[in-house]
Amino acid sequence: MIYGLFGPNPTVWTMFMFFHFVVAGFLLDLLYDLRTIWSLESRYAIQLFVTLLMVMIWSALYFGGRLGKRTGMNQMHNFTILCEIP
Repeated sequence: MIYGLFGPNPTVWTMFMFFHFVVAGFLLDLLYDLRTIWSLESRYAIQLFVTLLMVMIWSALYFGGRLGKRTGMNQMHNFTILCEIP
């Protein structure tokens, strides 16, 4: 039996986590801005729109990661079936 470690490509993983942190940082900043502008009773339509856009982008990153994980799991199982030694 052959044993091995299956994992994500480190470059792709680093890029994916970088995107998550950037989107999370923008989202937090936009939430602070939205709260401040709302408390000053100014127009906040642009901040609200961009905040909702960041939530949608973050959701897309999350579900994209889940899809990639599922695809990678199927590939891993197909590879282990091919590598079984009779």
